[in-house]
Amino acid sequence: MYACDYLEKGVLNTLLGVTFPAPSKCYLALYLSDPGESGTAGTEVSYPGYQRMEIQFSPPADASGGLGIQNLTDITFPTPDAAVGTVTYIGVLDSPAGGNMLARNERVEPLSIGAEEPPVLLAGDVLLYLSGDSSRAWKTRVLNLFRGQSFQGVTPHYALWNGSPEAGGAELSGENYQRIPITFSSPEEQSSGQVLVRNSAPASFPRPTTNWGTLTHDVIYTAASSGEPVWIKARPEPKAIKRGYMPRFVEGAVVLGLN
Repeated sequence: MYACDYLEKGVLNTLLGVTFPAPSKCYLALYLSDPGESGTAGTEVSYPGYQRMEIQFSPPADASGGLGIQNLTDITFPTPDAAVGTVTYIGVLDSPAGGNMLARNERVEPLSIGAEEPPVLLAGDVLLYLSGDSSRAWKTRVLNLFRGQSFQGVTPHYALWNGSPEAGGAELSGENYQRIPITFSSPEEQSSGQVLVRNSAPASFPRPTTNWGTLTHDVIYTAASSGEPVWIKARPEPKAIKRGYMPRFVEGAVVLGLN
């Protein structure tokens, strides 16, 4: 499934310190056409007795090269008394009516609903997974929104690492080294439909007075010390951070999204 605008903006706003409250329950809806990134387009199925069905997700686990969740049980919709049409999309929303769409996906196989044929999705049919440069901890936070766990706002800081913090790496160290705060713009939807944030101001690390080590990974953390990694980006080439060299980045150079 693909994240919709509401989810993407809510998650990215946590980098501005804004908490994203989790829905108390999630509901699965059926669509005859694409509800779109906004979740408000398309045509939702409608027939006497139809209703969105509550969906419960598994704990986050490795899936499709990333981290994912899936529906724990079969989901059976009410039985229609006449043919309804063909379901081409499904969506997960935070309300049994109206509300906000969190994620959507096109059906691999369209589901034709005939008279007296209740639509059924089997356990594991609804899979939502995250990949890309987000950390495992951050992916877990996002996926747990679907399981009723709110996402607290954070104070992001930029850190320099030799190796990934998720694969036995070590943060650079030495005199004057410290993580630096980084501020982000409000989330903006791109022409591709993806929602992104960018650093809203240039920033520089203190000038090293000793060698700090070799930089291989740029990392965004949730705090000035300790905390959790948010974003982990391997550099194309290692960079030795020596005495006198001051790492810096310009406004708009750091771009984060949900994928």
